[in-house]
This record gives sequence, structure tokens and C-alpha cells, in this order.
Amino acid sequence: MGAIEESGKVAGGIVEGLKTQPLSLALITMNLVFVVLFAFLFWSLNDRTVHQYQVKDDLIAKLVSECKK
Repeated sequence: MGAIEESGKVAGGIVEGLKTQPLSLALITMNLVFVVLFAFLFWSLNDRTVHQYQVKDDLIAKLVSECKK
């Protein structure tokens, strides 16, 4: 048997297992939603932090250039 046939059997077994245990499917779905949510939140937090540092760096550069005059 080829690798494709074997992977098809494994996938079929997983689907059958999830059909018989819907709680497992619900937990997997909730975990995926949880991971996506936290990935988005951390991405947003990182974007905000980078923006804050950029604003501070620009302000410091402006103050330094005005002090040199």
C-alpha cells in the first residue's frame, strides 16, 4: 500500500472517532478558536507596542535635534 492510501485510512479513522465522540470534536474546535484568538491578541499587542516605541523614538529625535540648535 502506498503512503496516500495509509494516510487516507488514518484520516478516515480519525473522522470515525470524532463522530462517535462529539465532545472531543467540540474540545478540538474550542482549542483552535482559543489559539487563533490569542494569536490575534498578541499580534495586536505587539503592533501597538511597536507603534508606541516609534512615537517615542521620533519624539526623542525631535528633542535632540532642537537641543543641538
